[in-house]
Amino acid sequence: MESFYLAWINLVENLKILVRVPEEIRDSFWEQLLDNNRRLMTVISILAALVQAVNIFHVLMGSESGLETLNNRIYFAFYCTFLLINLGFLAAQEIFRKKQWKKRQIFLQGGYCAVGVVWNCMLNYYDITKAQDGWNLSVIVTCIMGSAIIVQALPIYALSVYGGASLAFSLAAFPYIQFGGLINVTVAGGMAVIASSARYWYKVKELSQQREIRKINQQLIKEGEELSLSLEKIRLLMDKMDHIIYEWDIEKGQISFSAKWIDKFGEDTQITDDLQWLEQTRCMTSEEKGKLLNGVEKAMEQKKIFEEEIQLTDKEGSTQWYLLRLYFQYGKDGEARSGVGFLINIQKQKEELETLEGEMSRDYLTGVMNRKGIQEYAESELKKKDRDRQMAMILIDLDNFKKVNDRYGHPFGDQVLIRTGERLSEIFRSYGFVGRIGGDEFMAVLAVKDQEELKDRIRELRDRPVLLEQQGEMVKTEFCAGTAVAAPEDTYQTLYQKADQALYKAKNTGRGETYLAG
Repeated sequence: MESFYLAWINLVENLKILVRVPEEIRDSFWEQLLDNNRRLMTVISILAALVQAVNIFHVLMGSESGLETLNNRIYFAFYCTFLLINLGFLAAQEIFRKKQWKKRQIFLQGGYCAVGVVWNCMLNYYDITKAQDGWNLSVIVTCIMGSAIIVQALPIYALSVYGGASLAFSLAAFPYIQFGGLINVTVAGGMAVIASSARYWYKVKELSQQREIRKINQQLIKEGEELSLSLEKIRLLMDKMDHIIYEWDIEKGQISFSAKWIDKFGEDTQITDDLQWLEQTRCMTSEEKGKLLNGVEKAMEQKKIFEEEIQLTDKEGSTQWYLLRLYFQYGKDGEARSGVGFLINIQKQKEELETLEGEMSRDYLTGVMNRKGIQEYAESELKKKDRDRQMAMILIDLDNFKKVNDRYGHPFGDQVLIRTGERLSEIFRSYGFVGRIGGDEFMAVLAVKDQEELKDRIRELRDRPVLLEQQGEMVKTEFCAGTAVAAPEDTYQTLYQKADQALYKAKNTGRGETYLAG
């Protein structure tokens, strides 16, 4: 009794797969089913639409009686109906695909196939009843077998549509079908169900095997990551074939590069004396060589992976950034015996990062630097100990900007700010950078050879106000400016305070005035 119960449970479990795809491969199955059916059904529906268009033309133009006879009108209705079905399917499929309605696509494809089979059954039934020819079963047989071969579906669908269609057709057309014809339709229906089910079982088995293979691969990858560095060398060489691979025998002082090394840098791929090569190579500057040596020694002492961004010059003389990574293998005494690593060109990533940093330091309205950007630039200039030019900071404020905003509106005020950024950049471009530090306040950080050159720039600032036309009148915006020259002990904050005090004195003097501290 217990064995019968287990057999029954096993049978039920096996029958479930007729109506439901195993959960572990469900997503992959429906993805492939949608993709395969969409391509094939698109071709079939286009061909079917063209055939129906030809049939309609034949009824209207090729037949002597046209639509005058009932028979022609019935055929005309058949052809028009199927033409509209195919066109509607093509349109709906494209809409569902673009909107990524996957479930609706599944129902649409299943419905289109079922409607196509029913339409062909009805057409063949009418042919038989009209011609009184029980052997003329080519339409129904071709349709059912063709659908089973072309359309990927669940066994329950095949049984319902192909088996149900052949059974319903046989019952309806029984009075007109000879015995041999009845056998043909029955066999066609059965073969269609078997063929469709076989395709389904094969696909389920294929996807299950692929899933198992992926699981095995994942397990192998996981185990591979836990192997010793000797196996890591092999994995690394396999994974990084697009980059320059190198192996370093530390004990023998030999380095072996992959073939791309000579293609890129024009140097021998086999180095027999690593220290001599490092001293003589032209692909690195002395600074980069020192950084490389210090970094490698430190990494070996700490038993870490060495990773460094370095600049290398190729055989064409182009200097670009590379990421160098080196894995060490240690002996039982804890000393590094060998290493393996790779070089990756990261010039593009460096340029993209610099562009991003530039955008983060730029004022969105005027295009000049923002407060963060101009402050960082000023701080970097102040840190330079060997300056052969004087550094100066100019704080610039627009006179009566609030009145301009109140009278002409904020959009016009924005135009004034934009033009101010352009004007200041024109005046100071050859001497430093300009930034907007808030509202109508700007800062210029300059490097000048002497105070006379600085005064020339201040005079030009005073003599070149912003002029813009608004509401039929010229609106003139002048600048107040306070300037301070950096002393050796100055920080950004102390220099800013000097320039701010100078600006305060300039404003107290009057509109369009400037003041140079010291």
